[in-house]
Amino acid sequence: MTISVKPLHESFGAEILGVDLARPIDAQTFAAIEDAWRRYSILLFRDVQMTPVQHVAFTRRLGALHIMEPLEFNLPGHPEIFVVSNVEEDGKAVGLKRAGWGWHSDGEDKVLPNAGSFLYAHLIPPDGGDTLFADMYAAFAALPGDLRRAIMGRRACFSRVRLHHVHYPHMKPLTEEQKGSRPDVWHPMARRHPHSGWTALYIGRWACEIENMPEQDAKHLIDYLLDFAHRPEFVYRHQWRQGDALLWDNRCTQHCAMPFDDAAYKRLMHRTTLEGEVPVMASKPVCRPQTASRRRMAENKNAPAAVTARPSTVS
Repeated sequence: MTISVKPLHESFGAEILGVDLARPIDAQTFAAIEDAWRRYSILLFRDVQMTPVQHVAFTRRLGALHIMEPLEFNLPGHPEIFVVSNVEEDGKAVGLKRAGWGWHSDGEDKVLPNAGSFLYAHLIPPDGGDTLFADMYAAFAALPGDLRRAIMGRRACFSRVRLHHVHYPHMKPLTEEQKGSRPDVWHPMARRHPHSGWTALYIGRWACEIENMPEQDAKHLIDYLLDFAHRPEFVYRHQWRQGDALLWDNRCTQHCAMPFDDAAYKRLMHRTTLEGEVPVMASKPVCRPQTASRRRMAENKNAPAAVTARPSTVS
């Protein structure tokens, strides 16, 4: 099976053409998909028609699966599938409503943040509900030198307990048992990707503190880094179509679900989630090389392409 890669953005994201996720994928083709994922961080598959079993099986080939909590929002019979939806059946929510409304990477507030996520659109609203993605490799590479030096070797505290009420005001407060299971965690702000070796800025909405930095200074720096990372030049906006399936790497991207009128329209998405690893601090900045100029990428953005890249070290 031969696949083609069509870039979605000047620096990251690509659509994969020539593969049917509902059919068996041979080892060589799957390896090409994995290579594209490492290079582009986000992969789009269009017009997908896959069953929950096929959804889980494809994701499992990428690594161990993570079971999301609360368990009540997982698909009955398929606990590996987390349901994101405002749909109700017999007065009961079938999924988590308003999930991801705010910039983050999945699991950033966990000891083992999620490595990747694979979201499949079953039902989408006619207006709104886009998802924004930020390229954290590009954001790190573009940081001013003094800021890059300020975060190298430093960790930020990510806290579900302190910020749950801020990001999920429509949900119940955490119980004492839930608080005990989600302690504050400290992750490197300059994160080395375990496969590419490239350095990504690792910060998100659950960050609330920076080690060895006064509280107000840390807050200002976190706010600045978040604003910086979400500048238009680092962001791809995905306008969903029914049958879209998006695979993203949480170690080097962030995403943000945009609101829609959930009182008027329904949205139903299924997500599988990859278990992660302990984030590794970058010992030196290793930026993802650009294998084509922005001008060339812009000129060829509508043509399928393949890109091969190797790390380069910068100061």
